[in-house]
Amino acid sequence: MQVEMTKPMRHWIHYVMLSCSLLTAASIPVYAAKPYRGTIAVIINQSQSLKQLKLAPDNLKPIFWRKQRYWPKGLPIKPVNLDTQHAIRSSFSQSILGSLPSAQIDYWNGQYFNGIRPPYAVKSEEAVLRYVAKTKGAIGYVDACQVDDRVKPVFWIVNQTITRTAPSALNCQ
Repeated sequence: MQVEMTKPMRHWIHYVMLSCSLLTAASIPVYAAKPYRGTIAVIINQSQSLKQLKLAPDNLKPIFWRKQRYWPKGLPIKPVNLDTQHAIRSSFSQSILGSLPSAQIDYWNGQYFNGIRPPYAVKSEEAVLRYVAKTKGAIGYVDACQVDDRVKPVFWIVNQTITRTAPSALNCQ
């Protein structure tokens, strides 16, 4: 016997699956990430122009909350995050979004039901660099010492303060 899935049934199944995943996630201990002391570089694709994108520090919050989804002229914005446990992600989230990734779960669960997914997340800074380098419309962040000619740094975050001015010296090792 085959049962036809109605739209309300599919929504209920999604709700149950999401609830189970949240219960599982809630049972995993959450450890506060160590504060990140380095300089964070916000990066874009090398082919993009900061002037054409009309990108300002104030745009980062709506971009990473997925409230601003397109660059001027209609190019989709493709933000990329580091993994939620990464110290740089924690520092970026506190500086730009005003909260730790663990505190953002309810927000993203609500957005999911509106068809909005969180930014793509990767495990390493190298993965962020590759994604941004190969993806038109991408924006991400890495330790400033990791920036190379594949990407274009547009902002720097030092001690939770964002600036357009490149640091005079980085403590890279």
